[in-house]
Amino acid sequence: MIEFFNRIFGRHSSSSTAKERLRLVLLSDHIALAPELIEDLKRELVDVISRFVEVDRSKIEVNFEQQDKAVAMLANIPILSVRPTPPPVPPPTTSNGQTPPKPRKRRKRTTPTSNPAPAT
Repeated sequence: MIEFFNRIFGRHSSSSTAKERLRLVLLSDHIALAPELIEDLKRELVDVISRFVEVDRSKIEVNFEQQDKAVAMLANIPILSVRPTPPPVPPPTTSNGQTPPKPRKRRKRTTPTSNPAPAT
């Protein structure tokens, strides 16, 4: 799995990796997100963009910056080319990996029109 992240985010020295991890931990404390969730967010962002354009995964940089009380996610993603047509979007899945059930169609309530109201 670490090889996967190295290919996506590039290889760094151990000191820069330690700094990045510490920064992610501090950032995750500030914005109340777990470091794993931040990494998942980065990966998902790159995956979505890769569906529409071809990117150079070895040169991708995703950083977070804190400005006053706001946190900004900055992504530098080199685009190599635009894909002619985007691939089809896979169907959504639930947390257990299964596709959600399709909503059932509701029947329209029919009202009898042949029974007039009794006359009094």
